[in-house]
Amino acid sequence: MGYIKGLVHGAVVGTLIGLWVAPQSGERTRAQLRAFGKAARDGIDTAQRTAQHVAPVVGGAAALAREQIERRRHREEAEAAFRATPQNGHR
Repeated sequence: MGYIKGLVHGAVVGTLIGLWVAPQSGERTRAQLRAFGKAARDGIDTAQRTAQHVAPVVGGAAALAREQIERRRHREEAEAAFRATPQNGHR
């Protein structure tokens, strides 16, 4: 947890120093920050909507994959059991 805390503190301090020594006016910088914040929120909203649409598809694909794996496992177990069963000389 210390690493994350240090990372966040470093980001905050770096941002503050960057804003303090910025070569443009505060008004312009604040406008850029507002635009960046809005774009970030829009991006997060888009990612959330995409995830809501994709999650059922991925979940369905995972369920199909699990089902195929189970079928294969059962088939392999049945084949192994068949091979291990004596055939009364019919082999």
